[in-house]
Amino acid sequence: MKFSLINITEQSGTLVSGYWLQDHIGTLASAHEAARATEAANGNRITVAVVAELSATTPALSHYTSRPRLDVES
Repeated sequence: MKFSLINITEQSGTLVSGYWLQDHIGTLASAHEAARATEAANGNRITVAVVAELSATTPALSHYTSRPRLDVES
């Protein structure tokens, strides 16, 4: 499966808004690991969420709103 990682700018429940960081091909579990590793690589100064793949030709400069967060920990 293909997922996208976004840098969260706003969160309301399980809905997140933010900027695209990278895509991830693999399982939800591996996408979750990639998100945590990305946070650590940035000194834990950002929060990264896994969302369904963002379909765009140039996602990097776009701000995405109200996307369901898939890596919600129970």
